[in-house]
Amino acid sequence: MLPAILIGTFAMVSNGVASSIWIQNILIWLLGTVLGSSYLFRNKKRKLSIGNLLPTIVIIVLLVFPFLFNGLDGVHRWLTFGPINIYVASIILPLLIIHLYKLALNKHERYVIGLLFITLLILFFHPDAGQLTAFACAAAIILWKTISKWIIKFFSLTFIAVFVIISWIFLDDLEPVPYAEDIIFLVADLGTVWFILGILSLILLLCPFFLNGNKNVISLSLGVYFLIAIIVTLFGNFPLPIMGYGISPVIGYFIAISWLKKNK
Repeated sequence: MLPAILIGTFAMVSNGVASSIWIQNILIWLLGTVLGSSYLFRNKKRKLSIGNLLPTIVIIVLLVFPFLFNGLDGVHRWLTFGPINIYVASIILPLLIIHLYKLALNKHERYVIGLLFITLLILFFHPDAGQLTAFACAAAIILWKTISKWIIKFFSLTFIAVFVIISWIFLDDLEPVPYAEDIIFLVADLGTVWFILGILSLILLLCPFFLNGNKNVISLSLGVYFLIAIIVTLFGNFPLPIMGYGISPVIGYFIAISWLKKNK
């Protein structure tokens, strides 16, 4: 993450963004590096545990919390604590993908499908077409690889596609924030070299998931989630993860990469 964070930070500083904004990504990266390292070195030989239903339900309930806070023009995506906004979906969804995968390993196909569509419904009412699309694509891989009955697989993937399409029909009207949604344009304004480095830093974020030598379902699913989360920023006003302002995508990425490394 560090190259993307540093390039995004330099673009913010060059455009006069307040230090209280750009310092957040750096601080959360430092904290996450310490906590992630301690997680990796603690009980390193522990094997992958099969998931159960209750933690997955608790994770999904957390996605409802933004509705308890004042939204912005009818959009409820954040937990607001003073000057800090927690973009809860970008933290919760990588963790939820992991737990749905563990449920699928335990042959709880009906639970996986049910919880998947509950999550899509919550994201639809946030509304958040970007995160809904990224999560839907990642979950579709899990369903495709783990569900054995073709009829269930077909209808599940069809309903997922319907959710994605409808979410893009009812996009929100929020204006983009230059140092969040449009950060790549601020990087491009620095020059061609900086723009190329910025693109390469985004590609680097995906390498641990696609080029780790494992090629397993969960690694591919998490990689697709982050890939789509980046791509959707080209078609809507969604924050560019890691490079743009926002500590939540950094936390979500730490969760994904640390768990994947621990359970490789």
